[in-house]
Amino acid sequence: MAAAGLTARLAQERDLEPTDILTELEQAQAAHGRLSAPVLEMLKSLLTGPPGIQQTAEFMVTLCHEDEEGFYDLIVDVGAYVAVCIGMLNALDVSSTEQTLDDLAGMLSTFYTA
Repeated sequence: MAAAGLTARLAQERDLEPTDILTELEQAQAAHGRLSAPVLEMLKSLLTGPPGIQQTAEFMVTLCHEDEEGFYDLIVDVGAYVAVCIGMLNALDVSSTEQTLDDLAGMLSTFYTA
C-alpha cells in the first residue's frame, strides 16, 4: 500500500495519472531492469486493478506458494522502491523524509482500520 500511495503521490506532483507513472516504470524496467518485474506487477494490480486489494493479495499468495524466495525478494524490492520514492519527494522539495513517513503512517493506519 505504501508503494502504491507514493506512486500516486509522485504522479499527482507531476500532474500525471498513476498509469502514466506505471508506463514510465515499465519502460525503465525494460531498458534498465532497475525495478523488479514482480514489484511492477504488484503496483499495476494495486493502481489499475479492481478496487480493493483482493487481486494484489492473490498475486502475493500465488508468488509465495510458487516462489518463496521470489516472494521475499519482492518484499525487499518493495522496500527499496518505497525508499526511492521517499527520496524523490524529498529531492523535489515536495515533502521532507520525515513528513512523508508521517503521511505514510497516517495513510496506512487509515487503510488498515477502515
